[in-house]
Amino acid sequence: MKHEFYTLSRYLFLNIEREYAKIVEKSGVTLPQLRILWIISAFPGANSSLISKIGCWTPPTVSRMIKILLEKKLINRDISKNKSKGIHLTDQGIEIIQANKQSYGSSFPLLKLLRVSREDELDSLIGIYRYTALESGNAYIMDYIDRINELSLKIDYSTFPNADQSKLKSLVALYNLLRIFVLSAENAYSLLLKKLDLTYPQRAALTIIRAYRGVTSSHLAEIALWSPSSANLVVKNLLAKDLIYKNKGNVKNSLHIYITRKAEKLLDMDSEENENKIGTLNLLDTVPSYKLEELNSFLHYLNESVNNHMVVDFIDRCLYPIKKLQ
Repeated sequence: MKHEFYTLSRYLFLNIEREYAKIVEKSGVTLPQLRILWIISAFPGANSSLISKIGCWTPPTVSRMIKILLEKKLINRDISKNKSKGIHLTDQGIEIIQANKQSYGSSFPLLKLLRVSREDELDSLIGIYRYTALESGNAYIMDYIDRINELSLKIDYSTFPNADQSKLKSLVALYNLLRIFVLSAENAYSLLLKKLDLTYPQRAALTIIRAYRGVTSSHLAEIALWSPSSANLVVKNLLAKDLIYKNKGNVKNSLHIYITRKAEKLLDMDSEENENKIGTLNLLDTVPSYKLEELNSFLHYLNESVNNHMVVDFIDRCLYPIKKLQ
C-alpha cells in the first residue's frame, strides 16, 4: 500500500512539475532555476548549502545552477573572503519572479485542484508529507513554505477571491511537500541501486519495459512522464549494459523494447534487497492501513483531476505483485 502511495504521489508531482516547467521556460529560465530564485528571495543572503537543503538537490547540482544564474545576471554574491558567500537577487532576478507569478485564470496546473479538493482532505495529505519531511531531516521546508506564501512568490493571491486564498496556500504547501517527499524517496532509492549499477531512471524504465512488453521508446516516455530525449538516453544506456534489446515491429521503422534475462535477475534482486529499505517510505508504516487507503483514494482522485489517467494502468501492471505481498 505504501508503494502505491509513493507511485501516486510521484505521478502527481511529475505531471504538475512538467506542465509548470513549460510555463516557466517562456520567461527564459528553467523551473529549477526559478526555484533557486524563490529560495533566495525567501532567505536573502542564503548560501549554496542552504539552497541545497531546501531544494533537495546535491551540492554539485546547486553549484551548476548558481553559475548559470550568475551568468544570466539574475543573482550576485557578497563581495567577501568568506567561502560561504551570501547570494542575493538582482533587479533582473526580481523581475523574473514577478513575471512568473501565477494569477487568477492562468494555466498553472496546481490551479486545476482548486475546485476538486476539500480542505480537510488536503490537510490530511499535507500532514503525512510534513511528517515524512521532518523525519527525513528537511525541517527547513516548513519555514520556506511559510515565507513563499507570505511573500506571494508563486501566486498573486490578490487576484483570487478571498474565499479561495486559504485553499490556494494549502495547495502551495502540498506541492512543495509533495516534491520533497518524492525526491527524498528517489534519492534514498538511488543510493541503494548503486550496488546494482543502476540509476533510478534506469530502474524505472526496466519496470515499465517488463510490464509493457514490446513498448516503444516514445511510449516509454509517455508512461514515465519523460521527454523523448530523456527516454532515448535511458534506453541507450540500458542497451549498453545488455539489460534490454530491441526487435523490429510491423510498422515501418518501429522498434519494440524488451528486457533481457540479466535485467530480470537484477529486478528480482532489487525487489528482494532494496524495496523495503527505502527510509522515506518506511516512515509510512506508522500510518494506519485504513488511513493510507483513504489517502490513496484521494491521490487517485487528484491524479485523475490533472489527467494522469495512465497511473491506474501503471499500478495494476507494475505494483500488483508488491500489493499482493502486503
